[in-house]
Amino acid sequence: MRSLINSIKVATVLWAVTAFSLSAQDFSSKWMFGKGYNSKTNATWESEHFVKATESGEGIMKAVDAAGNDLASYKVLKGRAAAGPFKAGDCFLFEVPAEKAKKGTYVSFDATLSAEPGAPMDWVVEWKDGDKWVTGRKYTCYGPAIGKSYQYTTIHQTYRLKNAPEGEMVKVRLRALEGKVIPGEGDTENPGLAMFVTTTYVGAYVMDFGVTPPKDTTKVLCIGNSFTYYLSCPQMLKELAWREGHYIDMAASLKGGWSMKDHLSFPTTDDEINRGGYDVVILQDQSQAVAQIGSDKKQYADKLANLVAMADKVRTTSEDCRVLIECTWAYAGKKNGGFSNVTEFYHNAGKGIKIVAKAAKADVSPIKDAFRMANIERPDILLFAEDGYHQSVYGSYLKSCVNYLVLFGEPFGKKPSDCGLDPKRAAALRAIAEAVVLGEKFGR
Repeated sequence: MRSLINSIKVATVLWAVTAFSLSAQDFSSKWMFGKGYNSKTNATWESEHFVKATESGEGIMKAVDAAGNDLASYKVLKGRAAAGPFKAGDCFLFEVPAEKAKKGTYVSFDATLSAEPGAPMDWVVEWKDGDKWVTGRKYTCYGPAIGKSYQYTTIHQTYRLKNAPEGEMVKVRLRALEGKVIPGEGDTENPGLAMFVTTTYVGAYVMDFGVTPPKDTTKVLCIGNSFTYYLSCPQMLKELAWREGHYIDMAASLKGGWSMKDHLSFPTTDDEINRGGYDVVILQDQSQAVAQIGSDKKQYADKLANLVAMADKVRTTSEDCRVLIECTWAYAGKKNGGFSNVTEFYHNAGKGIKIVAKAAKADVSPIKDAFRMANIERPDILLFAEDGYHQSVYGSYLKSCVNYLVLFGEPFGKKPSDCGLDPKRAAALRAIAEAVVLGEKFGR
């Protein structure tokens, strides 16, 4: 486990070494939490009640009440910056120096929030525009934050500043609302604490998207597990699309190891589905499911039925949405995912995705084909973490490139986003994704 954490830490740091920059005004700041970042978090959170961005910027994160005063308790719990007890009006506040930020700047805010029993369930994203706070999306946090029954809330908000940042400071906050509190029994140690979660999730990210307006908007929902949340594939997809001129209004429900069966009865997934009006819903099932269906359709009929049920469910609130099912990569870890070898894994996934797509009346994102090609053509680019089945940051980038191309059906432009990765390797992965999705002529 330590080697996995170290490998993800290295990949994450590498992701941030080349800061994403759309213009000279760039003020992006990222907060990552966990063992690899404990020294940075512990240095100021418990004693001074703030933590600096751990990557890509000079931002500061605080936890304060409605009057701007510190809360009663600040702890680092298993690497997480936790504070509380939260009540209505209290917030996590992000302040990012933005000296050159202009009127009309677009800001992307992404975070992964959780809380312990006793904390408010309902939260809202707000941002300072001039001298006023503007209200954005509302989210429900079910908790608990720690333990096997954890429930995390994935937050994505993109907004435009009508005014240049007041005091040359971009400010965004997650504010707790009145209403229900997270239920739970027996947690007397950390009642009411809220926190951002650890790597391989991204804790929080305030990103400068520049001043150029997007040419269109696509409303997307991602439902999946760690093959989606590792190093924030949804955020990467947003970033890739924005650089190409497309705004993705992103929503997500993600929990490690979960299948479509689990998501069918998951309240966070229900919340996101019930928002409705999606143009595209991306389904990423448990990693072996499609290949298992391909190996024996009768034996794994329940897995097929659950995928179809989820496709039908999202259409109840997004009648005309395009359902996109990810065919993720085969892997050597966990004993080849239960197959005799990786080749068999790939072969069955190819058979299974055809069955699934037909039954669910869905399109396919051929991520497995891009991984397979990349492993052959560019074995120097490591797509996997040390556990042999989760993706590295380059694997997350390749997956996001494939999804972008499937969504928009066009090759990348002249200045695509590298998402902070090595530009030459990122370009190679984009070319592979283009060859797989759009045809060999695009494999530059």
